[in-house]
Amino acid sequence: MARVNLKNITKVYGSNTVVDHINLDVEDGSLVSILGPSGCGKTTTLRMIAGFEIPDDGEVLFDDQPVGRVPVNKRNIGMVFQSYALFPHMTVAQNVAYGLEQHGVPKSEIPGRVMDALERVHMAEYAQRKPKQLSGGQQQRVALARALVIRPSVMLLDECLSALDKKLRVEMQSELRRLLEESKVTTFFVTHDQEEAMTLSDRIVVMHDGIIEQTGTPREVYESPRNRFVADFLGKADFFEGKLVSAGNGIVTIATENSELTLTGSTTAAPGEDVLFAVRPEHVIMNPAVGAETPVGALRGKINHIIYSGNVISSIVDCGGMMVRTEATGGSLSREPQRGEEVILSWEPDYLIQLEK
Repeated sequence: MARVNLKNITKVYGSNTVVDHINLDVEDGSLVSILGPSGCGKTTTLRMIAGFEIPDDGEVLFDDQPVGRVPVNKRNIGMVFQSYALFPHMTVAQNVAYGLEQHGVPKSEIPGRVMDALERVHMAEYAQRKPKQLSGGQQQRVALARALVIRPSVMLLDECLSALDKKLRVEMQSELRRLLEESKVTTFFVTHDQEEAMTLSDRIVVMHDGIIEQTGTPREVYESPRNRFVADFLGKADFFEGKLVSAGNGIVTIATENSELTLTGSTTAAPGEDVLFAVRPEHVIMNPAVGAETPVGALRGKINHIIYSGNVISSIVDCGGMMVRTEATGGSLSREPQRGEEVILSWEPDYLIQLEK
């Protein structure tokens, strides 16, 4: 294991700043996902930790020691890429043994360590097969075994599940977490998939345009996003933006471009300030509006669209030109919502999140 610190690291290609003075402290044995859209700088950050790229400014430290001048093969890192990069002419066992041979492990130790690694990923029975005789999921397990067998201090995984189909990818997420926790290796996992980040991580680092927007546990980042980008990228959110009119007794009123909205929640802002709020769709409660008055803090609207996704039913509700999404599991609904139905939307006060402007 190793403690990893990124101190003000920056990477510039021509006139394009890909990573812009980011700082990150990662403790021994942590599982950290670097999450963000394509082009946000997450893979470049990973490559600087690995040593494939050298920061133009700042330092990468392992256990408080700068590694800027340490070559890739001396950093004791394990890496798994999207392509797996297995040698097609070698057997599974030979692929896993390759890293040990490169690290100068005595020949007498190699067979035992190879079989131990393959057993951990449930691939021992395939030791004599070639990569082309394996499925995508099996190849990924071999790549993991090859990375773990050298007993790395730091593990770097770059979109390593993205080539798998959805069902297998979900299965491998929990399996991968088990392997990494058992190995107690400090791990960086680069992904653009929020579900993978939530499943695999102790901490999530959300990147955008070369900077870190927010760092925290999966629960912290999801339930308390800092700004619109984080709230929108990690999950779904309904946004309410305007100028604060008043706040108190669990109710906030904001003036939007077209009207005033009264919402259940609280705020630290003062009247007259520009504010931005969000609520997660699964926290929105939807009830029929027939014969009912609209409670203070609730919204009234008409169901514009319904999306059935098996275990989740999403409704898009038109609240006077403002579209609000709700989500509910099928089992929690007493009846299925109907398009065109008039409904009332509400939520508990704590679920209204104030975001940075």
